[in-house]
Amino acid sequence: MSEPDEIEERVRADIARVGWHVALVPPDEGTPGWALSIGLVERFDHPELVVFGPDLALLHPLVNHLGAKVRAGARYEAPSEHEGILQGYRVAFRPVDRKWYGPFLGNASWHYGHERFPVLQVFWPDRAGHFPWEPASDPAWRQEQPLLGEAETHRALSERLIAVLRREGAL
Repeated sequence: MSEPDEIEERVRADIARVGWHVALVPPDEGTPGWALSIGLVERFDHPELVVFGPDLALLHPLVNHLGAKVRAGARYEAPSEHEGILQGYRVAFRPVDRKWYGPFLGNASWHYGHERFPVLQVFWPDRAGHFPWEPASDPAWRQEQPLLGEAETHRALSERLIAVLRREGAL
C-alpha cells in the first residue's frame, strides 16, 4: 500500500470513529505550526477548524476538544468569542479567506476534493488577554497566529512566514 493510501485510510478511519481527523503541521524555520480538523463539515455540517501556535502538543488536544464539543452539539460561528474552552482565556473564531486554503488547508482540500468548505480559525490571546488583531497584542504572539481572514498577504502573514511560503512556492 502506498503512503498516500495509508494516510487516506487513517483520515477516513478517524472520521468514522470519532467524527474528525486532526492534521498536524509542525513549526519549521521559525514559522508556527498548526492543527486542522478534517471531517467536521462532512459529519456535523460544521466548519473545519484551524489553530496556529508553536506547540503541537497543545494545538492537537485543543482541536480534539473543540471537535468533541461540536459532536455534542456546539456550533461555532465567526466572528465570535467564547469562554470555557481554554482555562482562564477566551478563544475567538474568525472565518478563513479562501486565498489561504492552498497554503494552509491542503489536507482538508485533498480530502474533500475541492476548496468550497467553510473553515474557522481559532485564536487564543496573549498572556494579557489580547488577540493578534488588537493593537495591544504582544508582537511575538502575533507572529504565531496569522490572520487568515485577511485576503491581503501583508495583513494576514508575518514577513517571516511570507518569506518561507514564497521560498516553498506556496505564494
